Amino acid sequence: MFNFFKKPKSPVPFFVIASITLLIMLPIFLYSFKNILTGNPVKNSIARQQNRYHPNNTFDTSNPFITKVKRLKDLIDGPIINNIDPSIGNAGAPVTIVEFSDFECSFCRKQEKVLSRIMKEYGNKVRLIWKDYPIDIPAAASYQSAIAARCAGEQNEFWGYHNLLFEKNNNLNQKTFLKIAQKLNLDLKQFKKCAAGDEIKKSINNNIIEANALGINGVPFIFVNKQKVTGNISVEELRKIIETELNK
Repeated sequence: MFNFFKKPKSPVPFFVIASITLLIMLPIFLYSFKNILTGNPVKNSIARQQNRYHPNNTFDTSNPFITKVKRLKDLIDGPIINNIDPSIGNAGAPVTIVEFSDFECSFCRKQEKVLSRIMKEYGNKVRLIWKDYPIDIPAAASYQSAIAARCAGEQNEFWGYHNLLFEKNNNLNQKTFLKIAQKLNLDLKQFKKCAAGDEIKKSINNNIIEANALGINGVPFIFVNKQKVTGNISVEELRKIIETELNK
């Protein structure tokens, strides 16, 4: 009988080579077949995930309604004027002075005397706005003083409390805060409830964030309209700046 098909003398090498070849080709075949059916879903999925993220300082220019999120310091070039921060004087005054200050600061205490004199001199021509810039530690005396003054403001006594705090700025503590509140005939229950709450702290923290965004690193610091003044300024110097603003 003739043997049309001869068996290899050693079948093992052939079997090994065939197995390895099959193992190599099978994934390639399956991947290609899958891409034909689905349009490469793996690659598409990765692309979709990457498209959800935008690197810092970039935005989608193809859509005019989508922009990058800016930091506060990129959005403002001067103090924020609102109805939240304590103010005195005519809201429509041609000159607005915004002061960033701290009740525990002795230099700020001197500056207050200058500002008080200026407000008496110029009357309705000048508006004064107070911004808190205390030590950014809630337990600190300067921060607690800011809370106390704003809570007095809830009873329309911010400026009276403000003046008495500066008189006592070498002895700022809870006893002092309550004594001042009693002296001004404040509702102590309401005062204490306010001081223990979070709403006033939000306003103070917003002032701190604002000051940092404006690059303020010390107090007293004032703006006369857009003019910046750091450190103490005399009545004469401040008067010159105001006159310049009034004559524009």
